[in-house]
Amino acid sequence: MIRSLTNDLRYAARMLRRGPGATLAAVIVMALGIGANTAIFSLVNALLLQPLNVTQQERLMSAYTSQVGGRLHGNTSYPDYLDYKERNDVFSVLAAHTYSPMSLRGVGPPRVVMGQLVSWDYFLALGVEPELGRSFLPEEDETFGTHPVAILSHATWEGQFGSDPTIVGATIRINDYPFTVIGVAPRGFTGLVTAVEPALWAPLAMAERALVYTPNIQSRIDPWLQLVGRLRPGIAVSGAQAALDVLATNLALEYPALNRGKGIVLEELDSGRLSTPEATTATRTVMAILMGVVGFVLLIACLNVAAVQLARTSRRRREIALRQALGASRWRILRQLLVESVALALVAGAVGLWVAALAIDALQALQPQTEFPLRTQLPLDARVLGFTLLLAMTAGVLSGLAPALQALRPNQSAALKEQGISLSQGRSSARWQSALVVAQIALSLALLSGAGLLMRSLHNELSIDPGFDLRNGVVVPLNLGFGQHDEAEGEALRKELLDRAAALPGIESAALTAFIPLGAIHGHHDVYVEGYEPAPDELMLVKRNMVSAGYFETMGIRVLSGRAIDQRDTEDATPVAMVNETMARRFWPGRDPVGRSVQADLGITYTVIGMIEDGKYASLRGPSEPYLVLPMTQGEYVQRVNLVVSTRGDPREAIESLRSLVQRIAPGLPSPTILTMPQYLQFSVGPVKGPTILVSAFGLLALLLASVGLYGVMYRSVTQRTREFGVRLALGATEHGVVKMVLRQGLITSLIGVGVGLLLALAVTRALASLLLGVSTLDPVVFALVSATMLAIGQLASYLPARFAARTDPVTTLRAE
Repeated sequence: MIRSLTNDLRYAARMLRRGPGATLAAVIVMALGIGANTAIFSLVNALLLQPLNVTQQERLMSAYTSQVGGRLHGNTSYPDYLDYKERNDVFSVLAAHTYSPMSLRGVGPPRVVMGQLVSWDYFLALGVEPELGRSFLPEEDETFGTHPVAILSHATWEGQFGSDPTIVGATIRINDYPFTVIGVAPRGFTGLVTAVEPALWAPLAMAERALVYTPNIQSRIDPWLQLVGRLRPGIAVSGAQAALDVLATNLALEYPALNRGKGIVLEELDSGRLSTPEATTATRTVMAILMGVVGFVLLIACLNVAAVQLARTSRRRREIALRQALGASRWRILRQLLVESVALALVAGAVGLWVAALAIDALQALQPQTEFPLRTQLPLDARVLGFTLLLAMTAGVLSGLAPALQALRPNQSAALKEQGISLSQGRSSARWQSALVVAQIALSLALLSGAGLLMRSLHNELSIDPGFDLRNGVVVPLNLGFGQHDEAEGEALRKELLDRAAALPGIESAALTAFIPLGAIHGHHDVYVEGYEPAPDELMLVKRNMVSAGYFETMGIRVLSGRAIDQRDTEDATPVAMVNETMARRFWPGRDPVGRSVQADLGITYTVIGMIEDGKYASLRGPSEPYLVLPMTQGEYVQRVNLVVSTRGDPREAIESLRSLVQRIAPGLPSPTILTMPQYLQFSVGPVKGPTILVSAFGLLALLLASVGLYGVMYRSVTQRTREFGVRLALGATEHGVVKMVLRQGLITSLIGVGVGLLLALAVTRALASLLLGVSTLDPVVFALVSATMLAIGQLASYLPARFAARTDPVTTLRAE
């Protein structure tokens, strides 16, 4: 068997070398399809499939705090975590953790990394043992601020510390504070969120030094922790959920003002691999759509190659008939033809890996720039390589099956008497090839229709008024938590940065803000409004920002009534605030909010001095939410702020001068990631923009493959009918008439493909409904434009073969006759 298969492979290699042009074209076409699938699968693998490298993952559960009227899967406060930990009887270990950007300095200048603060039993709960050193001890997590110790990730140990075997016991600086390295995590363990790879872990008790924000550790209304627990032996998930529901109810009775409406929700660990089950589910939906899209592209490539193989097999009909006459079985011949096709596909798969590497680089370029690092590694690991191998073999069988079956149809003995391709054989082959092209056109139209719907949706989203106008803006994130600056030093640094930035050449205005609308993060706070009685279970949580004077002018936000926050609103002045239209309508319906009172940060009562227009804060798609704005000089001190500047010209020209300014003012901080406003706002359109770009790119690739397929079929049809065209021209037909005849044939094929494609598109585009904004999945404009484009491309692909047919020499044809 092995010897026979080896002979088949040798013969396949000879046959592929015999037609190098057709072989090269087939390899390129199939490599594009395989490469596209491998690239997207590598993304799926990195985000959704790579193992979390924990022990007995099926016994690990994520525990979330739910809130009536709020998030179903939310974070948990520190006091609630302690109660859950001490009073539950379903977990053998319940650990807490939180992510945060940190400044890490070991060898060389400080750099921003993503770190994780964890309870001492985090590694114990996951069943992860350090490769070097030890894990955390209980006493290192009992008293806040007393044990500055850290565990490095394996990648950080290798990359930043050169795999130093003496790293345990060494001192590193986290946020410019000395920490002692006590261990190195094992290779392959990268935490529980696959989009974020922690560079290090430190105890929760070091929150004041390691976090760049200051959580209210003793407050039950400050949720900043995620929980993971290991179920006790014999405890089922349903039983654990029921027991925790009782615990949540008891806590609500004990703390009615703080825990009313709170619940505990258990989910499988894998469901939170992208931070929350909601985010994981949404990502799975998008990945399923993208895998379907590239699957269509590969199918089109297989159909394209099948058409080429069909033409090649038609020319080998005498050879196949002779082999049958000499005793070869149908299975033996079928195997030989499939081996040739699979061999071709395996070569294409090898080239496809190179195409995938290029595509992966392009995918990473689509990732928005952020202040904090996201995981960007999309390795071509064993799983991806195995997927590519399986894909290549499947593609080989798909592209070779139809030609092989066509070659083995009955009445092969007649082929021994034929000196060329018979009329009936040519017509049969042409019908098969036309059917393959119709399928390619249909699949391409479905993909292009989806791309058109997504593009219209993205246009609609970008047309939404965000509530501010800062076209020539630059954002400079400044995280004073990366250095050990006290409040007085921090306020002095912020003031100096603001004053000197406003004086730079090309800067029109500058301001400081804790958060930026449509950015990656935003602040929230509970409020108390004098004279407003909340309904039972009504959340009094509003979006909250703190800004400097000049913020509204710099951002281009209109003040509708009253005045804006300005230089008068100092620390010693009367506390003031501004609200947006939505907050005014909710708490003071039909009344002017100016002069009203709101209690917010630190229990301070603020007087409303102005109302601003509504804007979009978390998403362009969502409705406007209540929005409270406080003076930065009067609100809670925050370590992380953003300098926003409006420039007179190209905002990119101001980036280097702003970076130099920050490094001069705060030389101990990592170099900031400075972004233009369009770059910063990529998060607002990222969930739609990325899929739109990818689906559009793959749709164009599918269109190209279908066009090449139609051109190939028309060209082969013309060459098989050369005698017919010569006779027609000799009998008086004009060149124009021959061109029209060939174009008509191509038009009929295109029309059938478009008709089938429209039916397919109507079904396929329904999968995009969750990504569309203001566009129906049955949008007639998109379907009409795509159909017209496909017909135009089809006529263009038919024109060159038509011109070739019209130039047939009738004299040469008659001589041959």
